[in-house]
Amino acid sequence: MVRVRAGRRVLMAALTVAMMAGGSWMAPTAFADDTAIAPPGASGAPDVTAQTLYGGMGSHPVATNAQVGPCQASIVGFVQNMAVHIFGNTEDLTCTAAFPNGLDSPIGVNTYFPADIADLTSAPLIVLTGGIDSNPGMYDRLARQWASNGFVVTIPYDWFNSLAYVPAAGLALAIWQNRDAGSPLFGKVDLSRTIFAGHSAGGQSTQQIVSVLPGVAGLIDPDLHVAGALAIEPGPLALGPLLGVPTLYLTGMNDFVVPDFAWVRWWQYNLTWNAPAWIANARGVSHFSPVDDTEDYRSSGTAVAWLRYLGFEDETAKQFFVGPNWALRQDKTYFSVERNALANAVR
Repeated sequence: MVRVRAGRRVLMAALTVAMMAGGSWMAPTAFADDTAIAPPGASGAPDVTAQTLYGGMGSHPVATNAQVGPCQASIVGFVQNMAVHIFGNTEDLTCTAAFPNGLDSPIGVNTYFPADIADLTSAPLIVLTGGIDSNPGMYDRLARQWASNGFVVTIPYDWFNSLAYVPAAGLALAIWQNRDAGSPLFGKVDLSRTIFAGHSAGGQSTQQIVSVLPGVAGLIDPDLHVAGALAIEPGPLALGPLLGVPTLYLTGMNDFVVPDFAWVRWWQYNLTWNAPAWIANARGVSHFSPVDDTEDYRSSGTAVAWLRYLGFEDETAKQFFVGPNWALRQDKTYFSVERNALANAVR
């Protein structure tokens, strides 16, 4: 009963945020990208990395309602952009006009999806929540990469981005668009393969929502099923024992904000007793690498492999995580890679 009531509160908060965001659909702008995923290879080989196989763009052109530009257009964005370069990012940040980077509402949801979705039967859903003090446009590159791989991606935001109601808002808008005959996503969102992902504060809110939602998913939508979670350098306000879905933790050796040796292991990964869990600590990755170019974020390929494994049961991607010879532990990108007993048992 506690889980049901908590789930209903999350849903009500989501609907409130979605209504504040206006619930409107802006005309999508499509673009073409001819870069395809590298062909499957011997993914168990030590010299093959997830980044070489999945680090590029996918085969689908991408459409979005997000309007992004250089973050340096505002004083806040100028400071943010300077900060990430100090920590080693190679590309300038991109931002929307969401306050305080502009005068648009600080609360909303952006949507990315394959521009050829009309030709697809359906597309799995990813709800991506950014970090505290982040602008949703900073995740434009990640969202485009994921959408180009055949996913619908929503980016909910309220600047704080630290609690479960934020990803719940992204889910609520996806459900609304899936039911709206006027939306290009009408009947195209595969809610049975919903994945929650988040960076920093969004990584903790991702864990929060997947701790609550699976038990009440059927009350929200009969097709809704949480396939798994991706926690990228997550904040501390989440507990591993509450997780009940497959979860991948991505950390970075150069991350001094969320050190790999701290809470992400102490009370998150190490205490994930009720679900399969993996954790990978990447060389040369800082806390701000996820908002860099995807080719420079060295775990972007692993993230895509994880999403394709959960969303499409991609057999090549699966080999990085499943089986006695799982390839991620041999991936030279990582200083350390582990999985728990329940992950060892996955076949």
